[in-house]
Amino acid sequence: MYGLGMIVRESHQYAPPSCSGVPIYGDLTSAVFDSTEAAAGAGYNSILWKGMLGGPVADQGRVRFQLATSDASGGPWNYLGGSTCGTLDWFDAATPDAPIELIGAVCQAEWNNKRYFRYKIRICSNDCISAGTYTPTVDDVVVNWAP
Repeated sequence: MYGLGMIVRESHQYAPPSCSGVPIYGDLTSAVFDSTEAAAGAGYNSILWKGMLGGPVADQGRVRFQLATSDASGGPWNYLGGSTCGTLDWFDAATPDAPIELIGAVCQAEWNNKRYFRYKIRICSNDCISAGTYTPTVDDVVVNWAP
């Protein structure tokens, strides 16, 4: 178990354009969060989401994350994710309430000891490549860090 954590409570509502089906994905960039009052910043451990997958049996769609940190509340913000810790890669969160470890030497060097953070979330109606019929609902995001 890691140290401190935070439940991010932001409410957002997405209304897809009027067309047949659901868009392939929708992205949301969070507000800026201050992890500590210390200039040294924090070490970021994991991220998870609370909510439910879509569909009649609640197993459709996908939720993905990227994380960005900075020494200043105004950025710059370099969103990184996935096994490559790249700007085009994402951390996949297949199910709600399952923490995704924020790992990777490149990511840790970029993120750790930074005071401010933001996340980008991608909510996919299917597999993030093709359009589906249902989408997940994300109610909360939990970012875990230690000072």
